[in-house]
Amino acid sequence: MDAKAEGLYTELRNTRQEILEKLMEGNSSPLIKPILLEELHDIEQTLTKMESGNFGKCEISGELLPEDLLQIIPTLKTMEDCSRLGNFYRKSIFH
Repeated sequence: MDAKAEGLYTELRNTRQEILEKLMEGNSSPLIKPILLEELHDIEQTLTKMESGNFGKCEISGELLPEDLLQIIPTLKTMEDCSRLGNFYRKSIFH
């Protein structure tokens, strides 16, 4: 793992720990708990990919995902996720 990947790996492990602690407290809102569980699942999958050397590859096509987006959202899974993210952040020309 290079320095960037090592930093992401550490950050994801810390986030995983924070989510686990939040879930263990047991006072999470019932509305938030499914979101925390989903995020925890995504983080676990991403950590596994990093450990196996498959981090940054599209789960469907095998293409490399844009590194700049992975630095922001390391749990991205597919090129379609990247496309949707790009559309979400695209600025409208009409206000």
